[in-house]
Amino acid sequence: MDFEDKFSPKKRQIKKERKLKSLKDRSKYKKTDQKKGGDFVAPDLPKGRVISVLSEGIFVELEGVGFLCELKGALKKGRSRQKNLVCVGDYVFFDPQKKMIESIAPRTHILSRAEHLRQRKEQLIAANVDQVLICVSVGFPHIKPNLIDRYIVACLRQNMRPVLVVNKMDLPHPPYFHELLKVYEDLKIPVCKISTMNDYGIEDLKNLMKGYTNVLTGQSGVGKTSIINKIVEGNFRVREVMSKTEKGAHTTTTSILIPLKSGGYCIDTPGIKSFGLFDLDKKEVEPLFKEIHKAGKKCAFSPCSHTHEPTCNVKRMVEKGKIALTRYQSYLTLIEGVREDYE
Repeated sequence: MDFEDKFSPKKRQIKKERKLKSLKDRSKYKKTDQKKGGDFVAPDLPKGRVISVLSEGIFVELEGVGFLCELKGALKKGRSRQKNLVCVGDYVFFDPQKKMIESIAPRTHILSRAEHLRQRKEQLIAANVDQVLICVSVGFPHIKPNLIDRYIVACLRQNMRPVLVVNKMDLPHPPYFHELLKVYEDLKIPVCKISTMNDYGIEDLKNLMKGYTNVLTGQSGVGKTSIINKIVEGNFRVREVMSKTEKGAHTTTTSILIPLKSGGYCIDTPGIKSFGLFDLDKKEVEPLFKEIHKAGKKCAFSPCSHTHEPTCNVKRMVEKGKIALTRYQSYLTLIEGVREDYE
């Protein structure tokens, strides 16, 4: 085979197709990376819970005692679609004497996102979660409906309960504020309005979180750490939002699992700029937008993408104001953003 033949367009195309097929083949990944793996055999070791993942090690709690552990080398071997093998909220079997994590228990509900750069890996944020508290603010930074909808989709995919927490209620409300919140209230998504400045709604939020493992997430600057200070009466660092950029200083640099006095836990997470959904298939998107899915059953064409088809009932309902334009735009963004193949 000469040089020209080896690097011909046809050969390159075959090589590219082989690579794409390899990327889609999940059989080569570890069972612990599968959403539905085989039967898990628990080792005869104490079972603790990951409180935080630090540069120095993994902080595991067992019956009120903390252990700074390492991950067993065998767990690191092999290919994985996950950027991080362990995350806050994980239950792990470990040797307290050696401070070595031997095994990770199967996860129930996971909050994760696509790795920011190449999006071929899943970045685990928190595991074994009951509720995701999507934190937004009345003032700065401004509410981003598309980001809220992405979190809701992530929750529904993993059977977690989404809760919209609106902080800074002491500030003047923008014109669209009440109309936007009504969109989510009509979808039966709990909306908790609070202010960490005057404690408005804090008791309601405490009751809502009681007995659950809760993740607080959202943009930097919405006041997640301030909220946790009120909930757990902690002393976490809080900084004001940088008004010029409307982006908050990252006061939280790592996720941490914090026990609640009333029962349950809350997980503080670093603020984010974007939230990509990992391994999302186009066929999944419509059912995760319940009002669009319901209206889509009356479309003239089946299946209907609700993007370009004539006599589309979803588009008609948007025009009539029966489906919120912000929700429809979020749907379209997800549909357009889902890649059928890796590039």
